[in-house]
Amino acid sequence: MWPIVFTLLAIVALGISINKIIKAKKTSNTDPQSRVTAMCFFLISGVNLVGYWFDLLGVFTMVLTVALLITGAYFIRYTQTDHKENQSNKERNHAEL
Repeated sequence: MWPIVFTLLAIVALGISINKIIKAKKTSNTDPQSRVTAMCFFLISGVNLVGYWFDLLGVFTMVLTVALLITGAYFIRYTQTDHKENQSNKERNHAEL
């Protein structure tokens, strides 16, 4: 029973996070490369869930997981950060010290 509960919990959390990422990306004008990292991490969770339920855990699942991790790590440089906000936070923290 516990594997079913954990799987349902993972699917619900995955659905909520995908919905949140899609809404955030629609409001910002970013290139498709910035979405690759999030897609890779979502695919990792899907691959491992499918591998668990169909007894496919093994070398194939591990190789696919590592390949998706490397791809996500490579494309993380295309994600945009708000440098002005980070700069103001650093100045604020420095002023508090």
